[in-house]
Amino acid sequence: MSIQSTAQREQLEDAFQVFNQVSGQLVDSYHQLQQQVARLTAELSSARNDRLLELAEKELIANRLTRLLETLPAAVVVVDGDGVVQQFNPAAETLLDGIQVSDRWSSLQARLFRPDQQGDECWLRSGRLLSMIERSLDPESGKILLLIDITEKRQLQERIDRRLRLSQMGEVAAQLAHQIRTPLSSALLYTANLAQPDLSESQRSRFSHRCLERLRHIESQINDMLAFARGGRFELAPVAINDLLRELVQHLEPACQTFGANLEYRSGLSDAVRVSGNQAALLGAMTNIAMNALQQETADHLQITSEITDCRVLVHFRDNGPGISEQDQPRLFDPFYTTRADGTGLGLAVVQSVVLAHQGRVLLESRPGEGALFSIQLPQLMEAAERGDVAGNRRGPSRNRAVRSSA
Repeated sequence: MSIQSTAQREQLEDAFQVFNQVSGQLVDSYHQLQQQVARLTAELSSARNDRLLELAEKELIANRLTRLLETLPAAVVVVDGDGVVQQFNPAAETLLDGIQVSDRWSSLQARLFRPDQQGDECWLRSGRLLSMIERSLDPESGKILLLIDITEKRQLQERIDRRLRLSQMGEVAAQLAHQIRTPLSSALLYTANLAQPDLSESQRSRFSHRCLERLRHIESQINDMLAFARGGRFELAPVAINDLLRELVQHLEPACQTFGANLEYRSGLSDAVRVSGNQAALLGAMTNIAMNALQQETADHLQITSEITDCRVLVHFRDNGPGISEQDQPRLFDPFYTTRADGTGLGLAVVQSVVLAHQGRVLLESRPGEGALFSIQLPQLMEAAERGDVAGNRRGPSRNRAVRSSA
């Protein structure tokens, strides 16, 4: 019996020892759990404070953006992916009469904007001119529109342009009056001489001829002035370069005979090569370049050639005159600048104006004593280029010829 009691007591002691160990472990785990809960509570509190601070900053930014949109003079309209207005600022409410949230933007455009408008600038039916900038709301669907009223800016620009044109017109009128005064005085003098009763037929013929020359000189000056004033205002159509150059040669042959000069013409183009332009304006510009060459004191030979380089048509005018000095070259195309005593200073300015209006360039190469090379560069009309009708070196020159005229 004592042996059994002893065994039970030992079992109880072992059980009590195990219980003490488990109790100690539970206490340790509880302390660790308390520490972890305290740490997580601190982290949660810190995260909550950070979140509250972030929300406060975002609220501050949102408030500032709201105030900015309210005070912004430009109209701002937010449109969702379905084309429905979701938000707009007071400037948009003022500019776009009757705009409401949930309105369809397409309906607003049809009601408020003039039809058939393209580009970034558009007119309202009320007469206001707007500059409209459109940006996507990525990653959201929809877009944001910024509309700026530029009516007053455009009116101011037009007033400035009008005053500038009036100023230029006054300068041109003064220059024209100065240019015309000398030949007009000569014409009046010759006309007065014609009134004398004792003139012989030869004298009367000479005075009439000189008077007619002066009047034609005045007419040429006025025509140059009008051509310069017109600038790029003319209708465009396909122009066959070879036909244009053949017509130019026909125009120049009498002048070459008058000046005692040789005219040489060679085309490196096929008859299919065309440019988009105005044939009369281009003919006038090329005639001006050619006449400028023929009127040089020592020039007795003018060569006109044509070619294509990188889909651009080049027409070259080479003379054997005295050449152009380096100091004169930068101003050669300025209006009213001339190196000749009887020049108007408008011929090459007209050339520059016409060629620029055709999206082209005028090139000049010259050295004193070595003549001058003027080149007109024009973009080729691509309809012909796409058909393969380009330079003569692909299909051979079409009806190329050399023309020589002399006194």
